[in-house]
Amino acid sequence: MSLKKIEQTKKDRWFRIFDLIIYGVIIISVAVLFIVMFTTQDKSKLTGVKILLKSETVFEYEFGKEYRKLSDKVEVKEEGVSLTVTVRDGDNFNEVYIDTANKTVRMSEANCRGKHCMYFAPMSDNSDFISCSPHGVKIEPLFRDLDNPIIPFG
Repeated sequence: MSLKKIEQTKKDRWFRIFDLIIYGVIIISVAVLFIVMFTTQDKSKLTGVKILLKSETVFEYEFGKEYRKLSDKVEVKEEGVSLTVTVRDGDNFNEVYIDTANKTVRMSEANCRGKHCMYFAPMSDNSDFISCSPHGVKIEPLFRDLDNPIIPFG
């Protein structure tokens, strides 16, 4: 590198105005996306739940109505104001506790490694979900609108 190039590099600014504009646009875009994602979640009360096994719906329940067992891999026990749903796939099982009085759902037992699914917070609104990755079990709200994940203000 010649001495002329070195002198020119020393005189140049670290950031040019165009660089600062690009960085500003990126920071503002990230902030707007953050605000939109966290202020437009559907926090309405949970009205029902569905359980999926490897992306296939195997159980549906709408609070105050009858449950629908859609697979022979599901066992349901009714105990007063609660349902215990057991999903079996070979040697794997997940036990889901549905409190019909408080309208909450939680994973109560599983034989997966790590048992991370049991530490999810109980579902109580339509923005919650529970997932057991090793077994391919997912619990989500019954009436989640996947076509319109962002709800308008109002």
